[in-house]
Amino acid sequence: MEGRILEELQAAEMVLVGIGEEFEEQAFLETLPEYQQAAALLEQNGCVDFLPLLADKTVRDNGHGVTALIKLYQILKDKNYFLISTCKTDILHYAGFPSDRTVTPCGTLRKKQCVCGCEQSLAPVSDSERSSLYHKLIAREQEPEILGFCPKCQGRMAFNNIYLEKYLESGYLENWQRYTKWLQGTLNRKLCILELGVNLDYPSVIRFPFEKVGYYNQKAFFVRVNEKLYYLTKELHERGLSIAKNAIDWLLEEEIL
Repeated sequence: MEGRILEELQAAEMVLVGIGEEFEEQAFLETLPEYQQAAALLEQNGCVDFLPLLADKTVRDNGHGVTALIKLYQILKDKNYFLISTCKTDILHYAGFPSDRTVTPCGTLRKKQCVCGCEQSLAPVSDSERSSLYHKLIAREQEPEILGFCPKCQGRMAFNNIYLEKYLESGYLENWQRYTKWLQGTLNRKLCILELGVNLDYPSVIRFPFEKVGYYNQKAFFVRVNEKLYYLTKELHERGLSIAKNAIDWLLEEEIL
């Protein structure tokens, strides 16, 4: 099975990759009392947009997702690939994936916006802002204003992610346009589709669109890896593989890829 995947990757002209919720390592985070206590306080204070920052350093330093993605990057770096992820932490950056080959439509820790959705409020977040805020969150200090205030309405600045009621999608649109243009070029090309750890939290972002691409491109080979939701559609069954494993664990196995 794994040999077939490696063959398909090597033969592919283009590789489409989806990275999903399994890479957020939520089960691991839920075993950490310090994380759980700080997360509960954020939810209580209505600052759920900070949850990815709270998870980010812990996942980077003690999780396995980044290590798995580093392995994936080494395989893909010389291929014509594009990667779309629903993760809101910075794991793609830590793994070495360049920003012009990735898009994160559920948000990022590298941009902030006004909670009121003022378009002109979109701005980059500095490393020092993130570091300072992370330590305050771990210490359970109630100071969300660390990211500043909107220059227009003076509302709280928040991380630009899907947790916000007035999420500014303009934060990822430039990369999304680059992605859709790349995707148009996959038609009638030998394409390998890797869907790794994608659940049904945001099915319209990766899962359903990937199935559509695989269905219409008769030269596509589809690989779906998921601990629970691993089944392929009937139309893709003969041109793909489904693997019932956690995607992080699968990538880390020595014989894989």
